[in-house]
Amino acid sequence: MPAARIVRRATGAALVVLLGSALPAVAEKPRLSSIAAAESDFAPGTRACFNGSRSGQTRVLTCHYGRKGPRLLVIGDSHMRALSPAFRRLADQGKIRVTLIIRSRCGWSSRVVKNDTKWIRDDCQAWRKNVERYIRKQRNVRAIVTHHRASTMAGTYAQRGPDTVKSWRVALKRRIPVIALAGAANWKSAGPSPTQCLRKNRAPRQWSNCAAPERKVITFDWSVPSVKLARKQYGRRAAFRINLRAEHCPKRVCRVVTPRGQIMYRDHQHLTATYARSLTPLIESQLRATGVVFGP
Repeated sequence: MPAARIVRRATGAALVVLLGSALPAVAEKPRLSSIAAAESDFAPGTRACFNGSRSGQTRVLTCHYGRKGPRLLVIGDSHMRALSPAFRRLADQGKIRVTLIIRSRCGWSSRVVKNDTKWIRDDCQAWRKNVERYIRKQRNVRAIVTHHRASTMAGTYAQRGPDTVKSWRVALKRRIPVIALAGAANWKSAGPSPTQCLRKNRAPRQWSNCAAPERKVITFDWSVPSVKLARKQYGRRAAFRINLRAEHCPKRVCRVVTPRGQIMYRDHQHLTATYARSLTPLIESQLRATGVVFGP
């Protein structure tokens, strides 16, 4: 038991005080973050390198973060843009250097995007060619990290692996490993967005009303066939996969808010910058686990 001492009150009564004891910590109650703030929580500092909203925008625009550490090219669509705050934080911490290459509605693959607007399809293909030329000219690239939503790609699931690796070859032939991030969400646009649902379910006990089964939110994981094929053709250290599903969708149920109340999505698809930033330790540990980013 802790040691005790006796303290005399002004009344003369004795009060026994236990030395070394402390009052139990009071657990902080979950509290929903601002819905309005979540809906406008875009990745800061990315507008300069994010194009594709208008016809003819096919140049490769880049944002650069960090001055120390191994250099990573981070390539993808708006989902990569949404996740980029985690990589920028690692760069700010001096652990990596990041070149961010992103475009609206256009992931790093050769499969034509499924869109009724011709210029969106054509400009995406032109941008991808320019990305290939950019990669070919780069030096001192430790790895490429890529992320996109596959549901916008035309064709069958069986084609996703070969069509993605076809774009990766410009890196793989130069022994630059590719790290695919899995887990891009796609909440059904016909229903309420996560923040719209939370407006009617603000209490912590109601947050689960806005959750959904994983199979309804993440319909296809393109990273599995792509990484498998890349390893088969170029070796087991050619490609790696970081799966964020378990974080977004624990026990195969996709949540829209963390247990502490941080809103995860700003719309039907994209993570808030605040939530993405909170994934920094997880992404760093997964990058280290590949053995190709922070190794000699």
